[in-house]
Amino acid sequence: MNPYFPPPIGNAAAAATFIKEKRMEADSLGYGFLLLDSGDMFVGSPIGEFSKGQAVAEYFNYCGYDVVAPGNHDYDQGVDVFREFVASVDATFLGSNIVYKETEQVVGYLEPYTIVEQVGLRIGLFSLLTENMAGMTTPERFENHDVLSEMETASRFLDTLRSKSVDLIFALTGIGLRHDKRVASSGAGIDVIFGSHSATALEQPYEDSLSHTIICQAYGHLSSIGFLDLWIDKKTKRIAGYRGELVDLLSEQIDDDTVMLAIVNRWEDITQKGFDEVIGYSNEELVRTGFEESTIGNLITDAMREFFDVDVAIHNSGGIRANMPKGNVTYRHCYNIDALSNTAVLIEMTGKQIFDALEIGVNGHHAIFQISGLKMTYDNRNPIGSRVLEVVLSDGTPIDTLKTYSLVTNSFLAAGGGEYAIFKQGENVQDSFHYLRNIIAEYLKKHSPMEKSIEGRIINIARK
Repeated sequence: MNPYFPPPIGNAAAAATFIKEKRMEADSLGYGFLLLDSGDMFVGSPIGEFSKGQAVAEYFNYCGYDVVAPGNHDYDQGVDVFREFVASVDATFLGSNIVYKETEQVVGYLEPYTIVEQVGLRIGLFSLLTENMAGMTTPERFENHDVLSEMETASRFLDTLRSKSVDLIFALTGIGLRHDKRVASSGAGIDVIFGSHSATALEQPYEDSLSHTIICQAYGHLSSIGFLDLWIDKKTKRIAGYRGELVDLLSEQIDDDTVMLAIVNRWEDITQKGFDEVIGYSNEELVRTGFEESTIGNLITDAMREFFDVDVAIHNSGGIRANMPKGNVTYRHCYNIDALSNTAVLIEMTGKQIFDALEIGVNGHHAIFQISGLKMTYDNRNPIGSRVLEVVLSDGTPIDTLKTYSLVTNSFLAAGGGEYAIFKQGENVQDSFHYLRNIIAEYLKKHSPMEKSIEGRIINIARK
């Protein structure tokens, strides 16, 4: 969400108004009009998650989206839920590098590419999902699916689309701005990349200085919507100019579409009863960080450890999706913190396995783990695999590498996806089926007013 323009945000109802106005403007001028989405469409908001995407499907159909591509979070509720969502939307869904593991063929419910004809132009579109998908979801959620190389997929479908005599090539990507720039700078020949994943909003489109590929990306959670005007040379059918605009969907500036607002209200009544009731109070804002001990990380892991009365709690910083505000706290805040719908999983692990897990957490490939019941000292200047220097229990006792400890973590880490297979080596693994958001809420009710501080649980001596 745009940090410079906080709520009130109009979201779907305001977006519907903006889209309708732009479509009417294009029609009146005889211009073409394409409505696109590059993924992460319904997980992360209560209305999207608890409706299993059906509320978002109504929004897509009402607004008339043309072409859509999934992001990594669209699989957070599993393949079956996303497949049902796709079937509910009257748009073309792309999955150019999303394939079945056995055959490496694009999965059957998505299209490898599409060609749209408007105002005398043939526009070819393909998509890219992050090739790091294995580290961002669990094997169960992404069953029998795999993701092929971003660069190789881009090259292959550029060749395919050129062979189909298209005039322009657009890519819908869920790979993040840094990877978008890498694809653009390869000289591949994409005209426009409509990106997502990192939610790195571009107030103005980025243009690669060599390939002249245009990159657009908006903020997340439908707090803004991007608009790109392209001027096309009639003779060459190439882009002669462009103008980009990032519009913040502020409710005070954009009127709600009344039909869409009624749809939103209906789904909110179904999915969000009690979300805005105050359940506790925080004396300060509890803030998330990626590579340091965080106050909200301490809250979450303390809540997990207390709830299950175990020795150790470990939670990945990347799974913390929002801060806890100062002042009154509602269940909605707890939901936003755990918007990925993780459950708590109990595992028995040896001290050696816990040590090795913490080593993985500081390898620099991702944000670090937040911990409770432990204190860790490490040096990120050391080679990967030898960065953790010391791990002690809360009372200062060194962790016993041979002893077995009771541990609670989240369902993402417990599934052992990506680099986290160490968690699958534990014994007596048991999913509690308690959502972390509910555990956080119970802890807040019990301990309000909430205060958490940086306690020296995680010390990187390289920063001393």
